[in-house]
Amino acid sequence: MLANEYAPHGVLVNALLVGLIVSDQWVRRHRAQGQNIPFEEFIAKMSANNPVGRMGAAEEFANIACFLASDAASFITGTAINVDGGASPVV
Repeated sequence: MLANEYAPHGVLVNALLVGLIVSDQWVRRHRAQGQNIPFEEFIAKMSANNPVGRMGAAEEFANIACFLASDAASFITGTAINVDGGASPVV
């Protein structure tokens, strides 16, 4: 496992598992589908089954990435973090 192999060298290995994040990808998909609904409504339908009831923002994903890159996360390695509004709960 990379986390175990590189931890003694000060290299921390983690994974961020991205969920539905509002991005240009969704803007293009909305445009390509030619639906006659506003983008906000399209996004609301896409995220209707998400436990938090919405898609995430790029800044929310960036916040956890920045945290993991900071000294505050110096003891976190070998983990996968779901950034998906609860769509993939850990049980």
